[in-house]
Amino acid sequence: MVTKSKQTKLTDTKKLKIRNDFVHGVDGDEKKIFPTLDELCKQYKVAKSTVYRVARTEGWKVQKEQLQAEYIKELDKKRSKDMANKSMKTDDRTLQLADAVFVTIAQTLQQNNNDIQNNKKGLAPNQITSIAQAIAITQRVSKLALGEATHNIDATINENTNEAFRRAMELLDEVEDSRVRSLQSTH
Repeated sequence: MVTKSKQTKLTDTKKLKIRNDFVHGVDGDEKKIFPTLDELCKQYKVAKSTVYRVARTEGWKVQKEQLQAEYIKELDKKRSKDMANKSMKTDDRTLQLADAVFVTIAQTLQQNNNDIQNNKKGLAPNQITSIAQAIAITQRVSKLALGEATHNIDATINENTNEAFRRAMELLDEVEDSRVRSLQSTH
């Protein structure tokens, strides 16, 4: 013999609780849980047919879908804001690193000038080329971090690098000529 559980009347209070649990969900351990109407009917001991009729008449399913869509929209907005903040922090760190690279390059070039003035061997041509390329790359990265377009400079990078190398070689030739003249005058 099957025992039938006693069902109670769907009062306005129960109807509101069932609707809120169905539409808004209930707080679980770490996330919201959205019980089915069957589960809620069992929990509140009310007739399924009555709850389904009221839910359909009052549009609970549509309300639930709209609420979930708004919730997802809010999550996406929050996620976008978080990503923008992370991006800004990354750009700030990139600019700090670029500044550090420029300082290192300036120190290297200053040391090279000091070495040349003290009749020591200066940087090799391939080292000067590497420095010129590092400057160009660091400048491009800095512009990206600042949100500036870099597509216009892509075409001139190689040209500028080659020009920088050529100019550096001319300077080295001048320094070498100066060194030779100074050595000849002392001998």
